[in-house]
Amino acid sequence: MKLETSPSTITTSSTGNDEITIIEQRKLSEPYTIFTKPQIFRILTIASLTSMISPLTASIYLPALNQIESSLGVSTAKVNLTITAYMIFQAISPAFWGTIADQWGRRPVLLCTMLIYCATCVGLTFTKNYTTLIVLRMIQAFGSSSVVAVCAGVVGDIADSKKRGSYFGIYSIGQLLGPPLGPVIGGIVTEKLSWSLSLVFVGLFVPETLRALVGNGCGYANPTPRQWYTRHCRQQQVCILDRPPHKFKPVSFLKPFQYLLEKDVIIILMFSGLHFMSYYCFMVTTTKQFSLHFQLTTIQIGLCFLGLGGGTIVGSFVHGKILDRDFKKVKSERPDLEIPYYYARLRNIWYCVLCEQVLTLLYGWLYYVHAPLAVFLVLQFLVGYSASAIMLCAQSLLIDLFPGKGASITASNNLIRCLLSYCPGYFKR
Repeated sequence: MKLETSPSTITTSSTGNDEITIIEQRKLSEPYTIFTKPQIFRILTIASLTSMISPLTASIYLPALNQIESSLGVSTAKVNLTITAYMIFQAISPAFWGTIADQWGRRPVLLCTMLIYCATCVGLTFTKNYTTLIVLRMIQAFGSSSVVAVCAGVVGDIADSKKRGSYFGIYSIGQLLGPPLGPVIGGIVTEKLSWSLSLVFVGLFVPETLRALVGNGCGYANPTPRQWYTRHCRQQQVCILDRPPHKFKPVSFLKPFQYLLEKDVIIILMFSGLHFMSYYCFMVTTTKQFSLHFQLTTIQIGLCFLGLGGGTIVGSFVHGKILDRDFKKVKSERPDLEIPYYYARLRNIWYCVLCEQVLTLLYGWLYYVHAPLAVFLVLQFLVGYSASAIMLCAQSLLIDLFPGKGASITASNNLIRCLLSYCPGYFKR
């Protein structure tokens, strides 16, 4: 890095080897973020709940497929095509919006995508023909699926490496809890209500966090209503950032795809995506298998999904704390050396990987021997724990490797996960 040299701003050591500017010293003394713990918790909670809506939308749609088939008078293959169209746009749209969010800011992209989604929900309510349905489902995915990547960027902006594990643990609850919760709560009214509330909370309470625009949060860009009122009506000044003005460069929408050319990145994404696919297989086969083997009602089957959901919550919280502890331990062992992020994030992932592989092999055999329902619920809880821990490790590692590009790298992660989980989701019927 090239430093501006000025006698008034440089302190030179006696050896003449180390030159540290006053600006650099000030940056070192600044906190990573100026947000208080209650504010951070509020942002994390809203981001987590908002990220849950995209997978929730996909899973709420599945129980209504037979009804859609009969009401529109179309074949099963055509109804399945609406799932295919949704998942294709769910895979590729975060690459578009995530790149913009890393350049223009988180808030405008979040609000724009959520408005698109709310508008398509209203349109789907009055849909009378198949062509309108499939077009609106594609637009719906174009808006809704991007919030996962953008909200991950928000969390990456406020989470330093020491607390990134627990912060992303809280955030990942939403995107992992969404699929199993869909069959439990169900209903298009619930879907609309969730998105409306998320839009309100994001608009009012989630500030701009992109560090290129607002630094550690003390800058002013894309303000919330309260920030605008404080600055323009109360005439309160914000702090001045010790950095050049942010320049809006041409947006390259291929950036998330370029990450896939990195050997270590594609290995991490495939590793995480395959375990997510395994988790998704457990979820999409539960309804059919439980109805065949245990003759459960629709409500009872929906409640059985709470096992997977409970496992993801516990796994995200517990392993997030483990990641924070591992990072602090590794950093204390090597205080003067560069932190080995791969070792710090992956050192305790092995037991989760082993657990999910063994449980996947055991799960099918237990159907063959007619094991009781309680055994399957316990296994699904353990699978939810293991899958959430594995994906949390992968996401934390990727954010460490690409700081400030949380939305783009999460878009790459979302692309691989959606493509791999497409097969079990499609052939469920």
